[in-house]
Amino acid sequence: MQKIPISLAREGMALEKPVMRDNGMVLVGEGTKLTSALISRLENMGISSIVVKGEPVDMEGVGSSTTYAKRIERLDHLFRLHENDEWMQEVKEFIRGYYQARAAAEASAMQETES
Repeated sequence: MQKIPISLAREGMALEKPVMRDNGMVLVGEGTKLTSALISRLENMGISSIVVKGEPVDMEGVGSSTTYAKRIERLDHLFRLHENDEWMQEVKEFIRGYYQARAAAEASAMQETES
C-alpha cells in the first residue's frame, strides 16, 4: 500500500482504498484499476492523493533538492531516543511517508513546468 500524489498515478495501478470526498462520499471504489480518463477526472475534482496497491512508485530520492527531502534525512536523528518505542516509530514512518509524498509532488510539478 502506498499513498501517492495524483500526479504520479499511472494507468493500470489499482486502488488499495476508495477515493472519497471530504464529506465521506465514495467517488471510486477500492480495487478499481486506474485509467488515464479516471486519473484526469480525479485531478479535475481536486483529489490530491490516492492510495494504491503495492509500492509502484519509487519515492526514494524523488525531489532530493527539496526541503522535504532534507526533513526526511533528519528523521532518524530526531527520533534517535525513541528507537525502542513502537508507537514513536509508527509516527516517524507516518511523517516519512508524508514528506516523501510532498517531495514527489514537488518533483512532479517541476517536471511538468519543464515540459
